[in-house]
Amino acid sequence: MTQETSASGGAAGEASATENAGYPALRWRGVSALVVTLALAAGLALFIALMREGRTTLSDLSAAWAIVFGVTCAATMGWNLAVVLLVSFAAQRRVDDVLTSNLWTHWPLLAPATLAVMAFASDAVNHRLVETDDLRWLWAAPIGVWIAGQVLWLPLSLDQVRLNPVRVVRDAVAALAGGRFTRLTFGLILVQFVLLRLGLALLWRPVGLFERGSDVGAYEQRARLALQGLQPYLDYWVEYPPLFPWMASGLKLLSVPLGGDEAAFQILFSLVMVVFETGILWLIHAIAVRVWDEPRGLVTAAAYAALFYPIYIANRHFESIAVFFLLLGVYLVIRERRHTATLAVALGMLTKLFPAAALPGLLAGQSWRSRMRYAGLLVAAVVGALAPLAVVGREFFVASLQNMLHRPAWETLWALADGYFGFGWIHRYRQTPETALEFNYTPDIPGAAWWAAAGLVAALYAGLALRRSPPSPAGVVWTTGLALVAFSLYLRGWSPQFMVWLLPFALLAFPGGRGFLIATGLSGLALLEYPVYFVLWSYFHPWSLWIVVVLRTLAVLALGVVFARRLWLEGRSATHESAGGLDSAHA
Repeated sequence: MTQETSASGGAAGEASATENAGYPALRWRGVSALVVTLALAAGLALFIALMREGRTTLSDLSAAWAIVFGVTCAATMGWNLAVVLLVSFAAQRRVDDVLTSNLWTHWPLLAPATLAVMAFASDAVNHRLVETDDLRWLWAAPIGVWIAGQVLWLPLSLDQVRLNPVRVVRDAVAALAGGRFTRLTFGLILVQFVLLRLGLALLWRPVGLFERGSDVGAYEQRARLALQGLQPYLDYWVEYPPLFPWMASGLKLLSVPLGGDEAAFQILFSLVMVVFETGILWLIHAIAVRVWDEPRGLVTAAAYAALFYPIYIANRHFESIAVFFLLLGVYLVIRERRHTATLAVALGMLTKLFPAAALPGLLAGQSWRSRMRYAGLLVAAVVGALAPLAVVGREFFVASLQNMLHRPAWETLWALADGYFGFGWIHRYRQTPETALEFNYTPDIPGAAWWAAAGLVAALYAGLALRRSPPSPAGVVWTTGLALVAFSLYLRGWSPQFMVWLLPFALLAFPGGRGFLIATGLSGLALLEYPVYFVLWSYFHPWSLWIVVVLRTLAVLALGVVFARRLWLEGRSATHESAGGLDSAHA
């Protein structure tokens, strides 16, 4: 944001404050919104008290029932008032306007409130609600939608973005319908991409020369514990952040009506990956258009759609989820919707850690106050998601963190220096916390070396984030690409599927045929590692992993040099423009 824009925004805010100075703090619609919100919060509190403590009457009201009802109602209203006042202050909007906007996020609470009232009026409904799972979907889905609405509403409101779902769907349909299929348009690319991916998800089963199964089978085996009422981080430890393991448990439960076997889980998993991969395609096009122009945006999207490796990985691993959130964060930063970008990065970090690479671009060129606000929102989102798991399943939560922090290296220079030529090994039994720290070898490289490397990466991130001048759209991409390369080189463990993290940035750096060839080359290195090395060479020629790892490390390093050079050129150009402006002013 330029100084002129900031000044005009400040003047507009002062004018708005002066204009509204004579109005009461809450007009009738604000009071109405507050009353309705309170009624919906009371309905949620009634439902939770009913589920935990059962039905009651005023004469039989127990202290436990009153505490559950009061705490739930107070917490819901406290959250509502806190976020409304925060948005009103930060976005300089009237409190009653914000209350009215926030009210729409609470309408899903009508479902549990209605069920609670019906349970008090009917013994049959009360029995089905409290003693069986017959009506669970009637209240679980709306409460989930309500929680998601709360999470999304705050950053969108801070960014002053007002969503109109009907208009979004109408514009999307119009854009697709308006695309001419006689020439290259993004609508044509998107339709072909989705149809191809859907066909593969529903009909294709890998039986290739090197096929030895995929990680989806392991995901399904762990998610099968959900059928016994066991959930990740609460009843067993996992080696990933919690978002995907919980998603996998949900997919397993959804697969039961489809037969409940591994094939049903695989189909649901692949369909979910189609959604995220389609989002990645859209974001690559949208980012490329803003970094370059529309023609190069189309070519970049077509290049990604034509790559084989993302198709291969999307049916085997869940990397697409975290890549989507990383690119979404980059896109929102470019669009100056930084609060929403912070939420996207937080969701990415709750899937895998590497979307943190978007943070330097998010924070660069911002005031210290803004940086503290974004950092606070990020911490609140991550801690808000992790804290319930840490409280309820403390030992498995700690075990999961210990496994991620202490797992020895694999398929990197760190691992080869230790003499380890295998893949990443994880103990199969997860329902005992002690197995989280049982590994297949003990590294010789001291932990201090790894922490020193982590310090260097943190220093680079801090240097990128603390730059004074806000980066251009291209600068945001180069900053994120450089941060991602640094994170990739720092990792103790590397799996070939991680290469899909870098492919979008290679295409964005070189839109067109050159980028496609570079991305194909990186994909070839990943395929050389798996399946070629592990299927054909690992038993007889383990030393060949040195060649693969060194080539991959050099290729990733070269990509980082490209991003660093472009950032340096952009900074020098900005310095020259600033100097030229000062000379003109003095003249």
